[in-house]
Amino acid sequence: MYRFTTFTRSLALIHLRNRTVLFWNLLFPVLMLTLYATLFTTQFTGAPADFNFINWVLPGVLVFNALAFGLITSSSLMLTMRELGVLRRLQATPMPAGQVVAAYLLVNVTVVLLQSVIIIAAAVLFFDATVTLSGLLLTLPMLLVGIVTFVALGQVISGVAQTVAVASMAGQLAYFALLFVTDMIMPLSVMPAWIQRVAVYLPSYAVVQLVRPPLMLTELDPALGRNLLLAAVYIVAAGVVAARLFRWSPRS
Repeated sequence: MYRFTTFTRSLALIHLRNRTVLFWNLLFPVLMLTLYATLFTTQFTGAPADFNFINWVLPGVLVFNALAFGLITSSSLMLTMRELGVLRRLQATPMPAGQVVAAYLLVNVTVVLLQSVIIIAAAVLFFDATVTLSGLLLTLPMLLVGIVTFVALGQVISGVAQTVAVASMAGQLAYFALLFVTDMIMPLSVMPAWIQRVAVYLPSYAVVQLVRPPLMLTELDPALGRNLLLAAVYIVAAGVVAARLFRWSPRS
């Protein structure tokens, strides 16, 4: 237990001391909220007169923050630890591999949840977002599902990529590919028909649909079962692939 606690604390400090992580996963989402609040003042077609765009886009901001963390930050950190020999040294200790994975997931999930709470607080305090306590309590488990989904996908990237630079590039490509086509910052209804047909099977779309109704309307997603199942399929599939690709040492 001591080894698990020590490793968990060390991972947490790595994230908290990383200025790049703090900018892209904390300051950047708040800057995006500022941009949306400043520029996107027009109503969507057919939207009610009292429609608040910040309320609608806030769940998307939370999801794209978790997506960026999973695909870019989490995958790059795993590769960094592999390249620096941290994983190899961990392999030589009595600490079981299961505890290494558990500590990694615990830190990743905790960091993103803390970031999400700060982003929500900023939206409420500075941009007049409406968030209820009951809605927040319904949202957090759904966001947890999304974090685990994206971290699992990020570990596939870390298994395929040979260097941190390659992992970062691959993660960014996947991130931006999903950012604009899965209902995060633009309604899917304004997208071309072929994108609408494809997007509903993507992981970020499922997570947005899980997060938006409870946070915005204090109610669960009408298609809760379908989207939970889709997220679960991605988690299991990515977990299996990541486990097969996992290496303690860099490729020679």
